[in-house]
Amino acid sequence: MQIQRIQTVYIFLAMVAMAIFLIVPYGAVHDLTAQPAVSEKLYTMYEYGLLIPVAATIILLIVDIFLYRNIALQRKVLTISLLLTLCCIAVVCFILFKQAGSEGLDADFSVWDILLPIAVAFEILGLGAIKRDIKLLNSYNRLR
Repeated sequence: MQIQRIQTVYIFLAMVAMAIFLIVPYGAVHDLTAQPAVSEKLYTMYEYGLLIPVAATIILLIVDIFLYRNIALQRKVLTISLLLTLCCIAVVCFILFKQAGSEGLDADFSVWDILLPIAVAFEILGLGAIKRDIKLLNSYNRLR
């Protein structure tokens, strides 16, 4: 069994980016009122509001890799995983700014937060490759 479509590579790279994001810190909060100032790193594994969409996205991307024979279903699953990745970006921003701000903490992003936009870019590239495959198949169907 060979998987020779480029969208499989894009989906795999998006899955790898999300899996790395799952284990690295996505930000830090600083309690400036404590003496001395206390800093704590935030991990995805400890925030269930972020863990659930990240894990669901990883699972959908793994399933999506093996849906290469059903292009329409692959496109739908990839669209759902793209929406979940965008939700992950919104949750990270909410946790770092709204929640930390309401608790009187100062929050900042981590370098690893770039993995979420990278995953979004690979998912969009995968959707574009699926669209090209659909166009190619439709042109072959017209020739028959």
